[in-house]
Amino acid sequence: MSLRESNLSRAARYAIPFALVLIAAWRTQVNATVPEAYLDEVFHVPQAQAYWAHKWTHWDPKITTPPGLYLWSYVLCAAMLALRGSPAKLDVAALRTTNVAATAVFLPWRLQTLLDTVQKVRNNRPFSAWLSHTVLNICLFPPLFFFSGLYYTDILALLVVIEAYNWDLKRVNGGKYGPIYALGFLVFGLAALVCRQTNIFWVSVFLGGLQVVRTVRQSAKICKSSDVSAVVKGGFQNEVYDPLVAEASLEDYFKTALSLAAASLRNPFSIVASIIPHIIIMGAFGGFVLWNEGVVLGHKEFHTAGIHLAQMLYIWPYFFFFSWPLLVIPLLNLIAPTSILPKCLNYGFPEKQKKLPRLVAALAVLPAMLAIVHFNTIVHPFTLADNRHYVFYVFRLLLGVHPAVKYGAVLVYFLCGWAVISAFGFSIVLAPPRLMQVPASSKPAAPAPNPPAAPTEEPQGNRKERRAKAKEDKATSKKEATSKKDTGSKNNKQTQPDPQSPEALAKVQEHLTQRQNQQPNAPRLASFLFGLLPPLCHWLLPLLSSRATLSFLG
Repeated sequence: MSLRESNLSRAARYAIPFALVLIAAWRTQVNATVPEAYLDEVFHVPQAQAYWAHKWTHWDPKITTPPGLYLWSYVLCAAMLALRGSPAKLDVAALRTTNVAATAVFLPWRLQTLLDTVQKVRNNRPFSAWLSHTVLNICLFPPLFFFSGLYYTDILALLVVIEAYNWDLKRVNGGKYGPIYALGFLVFGLAALVCRQTNIFWVSVFLGGLQVVRTVRQSAKICKSSDVSAVVKGGFQNEVYDPLVAEASLEDYFKTALSLAAASLRNPFSIVASIIPHIIIMGAFGGFVLWNEGVVLGHKEFHTAGIHLAQMLYIWPYFFFFSWPLLVIPLLNLIAPTSILPKCLNYGFPEKQKKLPRLVAALAVLPAMLAIVHFNTIVHPFTLADNRHYVFYVFRLLLGVHPAVKYGAVLVYFLCGWAVISAFGFSIVLAPPRLMQVPASSKPAAPAPNPPAAPTEEPQGNRKERRAKAKEDKATSKKEATSKKDTGSKNNKQTQPDPQSPEALAKVQEHLTQRQNQQPNAPRLASFLFGLLPPLCHWLLPLLSSRATLSFLG
């Protein structure tokens, strides 16, 4: 790496904190425009002020989430009071500042640590700079950025999940310190539940699922067959079917799930032993639900549990709308011909990856989506009761213009889902180099002859003996070379292929592409499936506010 590249990479990485100043500027603008409590702050601010006054038994029955946010604000403001002598009284602006501290300081720091650990590129400055910009993208993700200026639970809930993920990775790679890191993971996993109930699906289901995948992969081989029966049989024989997300079809999702299930049943004790901390957290959450007689703390009459399959349709346009800058380049590589793509945008996608949704997938998924829209469209009363939410206008468009609009939106759900999943398989690693056939006439230049060595004096007898031996060796080697040339020239022409033939180059190119696909950081289907589990599990959660109905991070 050149000095210029090193300096640019360093500048790119350390420019991130300056960009995060936008969060503080956003908080200032929000305070100037909305100085009073806004939306759910009407409930959160008085509760935090009650805790600041040491009224620990006071609780607003309209608050549905646990008190983690108020405890966080109490600790931060108490530390500021000890250091600066303020704030003596908590107002809306002071409480919003605690969210800014989480977003602009703690969240980028812990996200950077997490990505460095997952990608294992701490000493690679160019890639670390790219990871730093990934951290910035996450912190500036519009829903998160918006609530960073308000006193809401979103930011802190995400921060504690990220920290639990960090400790879970330490637990896995901790060696003899593994039990200590496991205890730290339990602490932050339970703290995540104190911030928001839905975090159970991230710290227990998602992280536990990733641990199951890691445990299975440690000893399993790759299942090369794509036949369903062979995939299931291979799972019981310690073989895992786990293709790249970029190359997976709809059928591959079911095959990978079957393969993981079979491989887990083959080694149940090792699987259970690896996820004991996640089981403990799940058990603690189950005990809370039994004690509380429900998931939410307050407003239980407006938060009844129910199956909400339509939520799995809403999240795809939600993802697409807020992430379209990250989806543009992958989608261009997927659907645009290579001939019209500029070199700066062409990432050398393989041809089998450049495809639109298959007809079979559309015929299987679209009818299911239509059935969900027809039989399971549920609109929370709060959604249509408050026009300060954008979701209010979205549902007015879907339900109020014409009855057919909600069915026509199914095509939008399908295409957005395809775009997001396809882009998830996008890798920033450049394509393998293309090999070119060199014309046979072009031969490398002959090396320059070495200058003759200076003559040295030696005894006369030794000189005569050497000359005689050299003549004898030369005659013998000439005879052997002549006989080998006569007997083996034809066989050599038949058995040894031309190293520059198209067939040989194709095999080498295939090997390079295969090595490219075996990169450890490329998204694979098994891990991606467990990434989909949290929103899937939200079906069984109470229908929270209209914002949480569409929120994947909720």
